[in-house]
Amino acid sequence: MLLFCGASGDLGGRVARRLAGHGTPLRVLVRPSTDRSALHGLDAEVVAGDLRDPPTLQAAVRGVSTVVTSVTAMGRALSGVPLDVRAVDGHGTLALVDAAQSAGVQRFVFVSYAGLDDEHARRYPLAAAKRAVERRLAASPMREVIVRPDAFQEVWLGPQTQFDWRRGRVIVFGRGQARARYVAIDDAAAAVAAFAVADDPPRSVEFGGPQRVTRHEAVAIFERVTGRRIRTPHVPRAALRVGMRVLRRPRPELASVMGLSYFADLDDCTWTDAPLRAIGLRPRSVTAYAHLVSGDDQIA
Repeated sequence: MLLFCGASGDLGGRVARRLAGHGTPLRVLVRPSTDRSALHGLDAEVVAGDLRDPPTLQAAVRGVSTVVTSVTAMGRALSGVPLDVRAVDGHGTLALVDAAQSAGVQRFVFVSYAGLDDEHARRYPLAAAKRAVERRLAASPMREVIVRPDAFQEVWLGPQTQFDWRRGRVIVFGRGQARARYVAIDDAAAAVAAFAVADDPPRSVEFGGPQRVTRHEAVAIFERVTGRRIRTPHVPRAALRVGMRVLRRPRPELASVMGLSYFADLDDCTWTDAPLRAIGLRPRSVTAYAHLVSGDDQIA
């Protein structure tokens, strides 16, 4: 039996569908208040529980050999839902790790993100939460599988992170000269599902998409594909540092976005798309994504 947590999210829903299609008996943990319509047709046992309520996790992990979680409060918190990433991504996921270990779970697959290290963890809440879980898993008797994708194309090349190409305006965080490998959510989901059921998965795997581009280069790609001119005002690194510090307690999700943006601007990524190709994927490029999202748009 495999337990999956996070099926109501964008990444999680894609992972859950892939796992259900694999043939392994699947159990899905959802919050009692979750709209379950997205799970319609999913060949899985659905159980109610909440990472913030540890006693509800005991029944969920009973009889389970593998736990997979992509749960994060970031998206919901940024949309105005009163959730704290420290309570969900941090304490809640740690409670899930403890429950899984107590139940004798053999493998725990955890979605983190590329580039995360202890310096990040000292500076902003999401990083502190993710690193705490990674460390707890490394010290547990379970086989940990830490999956670390680069920034998602659908998020970091979209309006929710101020990459609003349709309106001709993209905010560049810092200098915009560090290279990242923006990855498709569907490619990341395929990787998570594949590592969850692999005979001998890596203990940690870091990957991105096939194109290594700066934010300015990503803008140039969208300009070329759409024929539009895009303005690129900057948010200085100093402002991002202040935001990380000032917002850390009252708005941990915003502090985390600023932290992610700040650290992504410091260095080029060192990972590649090799782990995706090794499992048979042809990962989507930034250029292909630009063509995809602009295909039905009326280009002026």
